[in-house]
This record gives sequence, structure tokens and C-alpha cells, in this order.
Amino acid sequence: MVGITLVLVALERIFGVGVFDPALGGDPILYQHLFWIYSHPAVYVMILPAMGAISEIIPTFSQKHIFGYRAIIVSTLAIAFVGYFVWGHHMFTSGMSGTAQYTFSILTFIVAIPSAIKVFNWISTMHKGSINPEAPFLWAVTFIFVFMIGGFSGLVLGALATNVHVHDTAFVVAHFHFIVFGGVGFAFFGAMHYWFPKMFGRMYDKVWAKVGWAFFTIGFLTLYSPMFYLGMLGMPRRYYDYLPEFHAANILSSLGSWVMTFGLLIVVINLFRSAKNGAIAEINPWHGKTLEWTVPSPPPVENFDEIPVYGEKDGPYEY
Repeated sequence: MVGITLVLVALERIFGVGVFDPALGGDPILYQHLFWIYSHPAVYVMILPAMGAISEIIPTFSQKHIFGYRAIIVSTLAIAFVGYFVWGHHMFTSGMSGTAQYTFSILTFIVAIPSAIKVFNWISTMHKGSINPEAPFLWAVTFIFVFMIGGFSGLVLGALATNVHVHDTAFVVAHFHFIVFGGVGFAFFGAMHYWFPKMFGRMYDKVWAKVGWAFFTIGFLTLYSPMFYLGMLGMPRRYYDYLPEFHAANILSSLGSWVMTFGLLIVVINLFRSAKNGAIAEINPWHGKTLEWTVPSPPPVENFDEIPVYGEKDGPYEY
């Protein structure tokens, strides 16, 4: 899609074809459509694998079959499908027709439904489970928390009346980072801690792993939460300076960035140190049921001597 846009820009400049230039009969809003029709689904390309990792971690540390396995699959497909038709909610103030605005707003609310189904399934999986609060589980639970905040704030941006007020403000920055950085980032670190002993055959320091998680989480929430407040007050995004009434919240946000960076350093240093010097890990330290935990760590080149076969009652999610 980016390539198509560049070709159209080149045609406009070389041959005077009016693609985006209104003086030549073009439409500048078309450029925004071509940008967002690619860029918004790209967010789902990042978040869907993260959701897959969470759907592996939660059952393992709850020692329960995941609640609503089919619903998890169908909701993943629904997010991927509907996610291709909601790009216009980035453009509510661009001058689109009222019909287009209403349509994109409704579709934005529809894509929230399968996301909510996933959250319900994850929480239901933990209900009455044998919870083991190790570092991967802490990252996964925090993912659910920040993803819910990001999702609810997304509905604020998807509603026409509220979007006009907070469009292009710090509110959008907060929403984006709660979804992409909070969602993908927390799931990434959860997955790293979950599959670390499988990848390297060694175990990280569990105490420092939890300390790093705590600092990172506190810093993350302190960094981005004030931006919701700033956006509702009307502070624009992409401004390096701000009015005096925005001073306190911006200072708080900056302090949060330092705390989060400190937590990130703890996490990264702990993982790098442990990759070489960590204690030898058990074959299945988390008591997981999926296939990767049935082979040595790190896995041998061929993984399995014979293709494994699961029975109906002893599948990878039966605990």
C-alpha cells in the first residue's frame, strides 16, 4: 500500500495527474485513506500474535484448560477480518461524509466485541485455577489490565462525539501505547520469560524477574496514564512544548519514563545474564502440556524422533 501511494505521488509530479492535488481534480483525503487502510491493520498484525502468547501462558499458570477454546479461535479470526474495515476512525475530522463516519464508527465498536470475548475467556480460565504467580503470568495478567484500558479508550476514540474533542491530542498517544506498547510489549516479555528456559535450557533469576516487572509496570502506568488526562484537557500531540496548565502531568509522565526504563534494564540484564550463567532449567519447569515441553531444552534439531499423536482426552490444553 505504501508502494502504491508512492507511485501515485510520482505520477502526480511527473505527468501532472491529479491524484491528491485538488487543483488538478484530485482528493487529498485519498492519501489518508491509502495510508490508514494499511497502517491500521498493521496494528492487528502485531497484537494478534501477542494474544496468542497470552492464550498459551494463562492456561499453563492456571493449570486449567483454556475457557472457550473455540471462541478464542473465532474471535482471533474476527479481529483479523473486521480489523481491515475500521481504518476510517483515524479520519473523523478530515472531512469525510456523514455516512462514512457513522459506518466506520459502528465497525470500530464491532471489532471491540471479539477483543472483549478474549478478555472474558482469559479471566474465566483463571477462575478457580491453581494459580502459579511466576514472572510470565505476571506479565500476562498485566497485559490484560493495560489492554482493557487501551480498549475502552479506543471506544472513546471510535465514538464520533468524543473523537472530535480528543482527536490528535495526547489522549490518542496514551491509547496507542496502552494497546501497542502495553499490549504487544507486555505479551512479548511474558513470552520471553515463559519460553526462556526452553530456548536456552537455563532459568533466569526469578526474584529479579519480578522486580523488573514491577518497576516496568509502575513506570509504564505513570508514563502513559497522565496522557489521558492531558488529552481531555486539550493538549495536542507531537508538541515538544506545552502551556503551564499541562506542566504537572507532563513532569509526572517524564518521571514514569525513567522508572519504566529502569525496570526495562533490570529485565534485559537479567535475561542476558541468565542466558549464559543461569541455573540449568528443568525440561518442563511450568508443568505445561503443549508439545514443546515434552522435548529437552534447548530443543534438538529434529525436535521429535516420531510425529507425536495426541488423544482426544490428553490434548495440549488438558490439565
